[in-house]
Amino acid sequence: MSRRTLFEATAYFGVAVAGGIPIHSVAAELTPSGATQPASPLFWDKLARQLMDEGKLDEAATVVNARLANSPRDIQALFLKGMIAVAGKNNREAIRVFRSILVDHPDATRVRLELARSFYLDKDYGNAERQFQFALAGNPPPEVVRNINMYMASIRDAKSFSYNFGIALAPDTNLNSGSSAREVTLFGLPFDLSDDARHRSGVGIAIDAGAEWAPRIGKAKRLRLGVTGQRREYAGSNYDDMTAAAYAGPRLVTGKWDLSLLGTAYMRWFGAKPYNEAAGTRLESTYYITPRLALSAALAAQWIRYRHDHERDGRLLSLNASAFRALTSSSAVTLKVGAARQEARIAPFRNWDGFLAVGYFRDLPKGFSVYLEPSYSLARYDGTLVGFGKRRSDNSQSVIVTVLNRHIVLGRFTPRLSYTFTRQSSTISLYKFHRSRLEIGLTTVF
Repeated sequence: MSRRTLFEATAYFGVAVAGGIPIHSVAAELTPSGATQPASPLFWDKLARQLMDEGKLDEAATVVNARLANSPRDIQALFLKGMIAVAGKNNREAIRVFRSILVDHPDATRVRLELARSFYLDKDYGNAERQFQFALAGNPPPEVVRNINMYMASIRDAKSFSYNFGIALAPDTNLNSGSSAREVTLFGLPFDLSDDARHRSGVGIAIDAGAEWAPRIGKAKRLRLGVTGQRREYAGSNYDDMTAAAYAGPRLVTGKWDLSLLGTAYMRWFGAKPYNEAAGTRLESTYYITPRLALSAALAAQWIRYRHDHERDGRLLSLNASAFRALTSSSAVTLKVGAARQEARIAPFRNWDGFLAVGYFRDLPKGFSVYLEPSYSLARYDGTLVGFGKRRSDNSQSVIVTVLNRHIVLGRFTPRLSYTFTRQSSTISLYKFHRSRLEIGLTTVF
């Protein structure tokens, strides 16, 4: 289905009205339990909708704004204000208005539908897809579901450019993942750890960014060209950590499948000096069991080379999988699992590792959103580490708690507060540590 046909299918009143849901019923949906709702629309409401039907958007906006001047939190007036913005192709204004309603009514499926469509019209396909998935979890009528499915299919085919950016102030109790022990035993003798090897706290700046361009190269085919980067900057440079990665390759979208075969390259700097680099390939796949349930997997092979520790050079094979399901119109759950095999020139650096994580997301009233993700990981090494007389075996537990406030939007950014706690145990005391990290900043992903 072409984009023009898709737009015509939803006309003025978007996905909800295309599914047979009258626009004035949004207010009824959001009326608190036990409250009195008028049996028929008020005069201003009928007049505004009539003017919209006639294409007189400025006059309709005047009527709605007059109502909002007297009742700034009137749900129906706000909804009509958003619909007028959509009809006038002012998509960013529509997004702002629909979000303002969801601040206090995160389970309002019909409002979320129009927010998703506004993102789609603004070509913000990542946020559009996410909002459509939440809207589907609100169990809309079958006619609406069919229209959403058309939008979701169009998003997978149309997505040609995407980006993400986040910046945060980052206090960290253990920025080098150093041991809390004061001494270690080597060759049976105790040795004091240097200050650089022990845990160090500090406050830094954390930056995460990525962008992808995917020009069309054929029917249902695109060429993916992407870059990502992370930077952790602290006072001085001894613990600065930066990574940069790039990838390129074809992408095929067919039916419920989304497949990519990518060439990859990666480089890391630590302490302002080159640390390691890698090149390889990655096969990515996503299967949409239903529009609100997606399974993803990635199989990757890389050759890693360390600048100053060539005994660790070797091939890395990894397999990661994840599942995403929208539970309700304001909540979702994710499941992540992965395993990897790291080869090296000597046995003490060869290892198997794996992880399991479960995440839960929910939009709350007052504009807050929360994400909680506990995880567990392990690593088992092949050989005895010289000097310690033991094989290294690590077990790590982590929890991430992220809080957003959707009510505060600065351009395309919203404030984010994220806390991560990690505790690692190990058969070798040098690798035991615990770490608390806080990030206070802005993100485009919300």
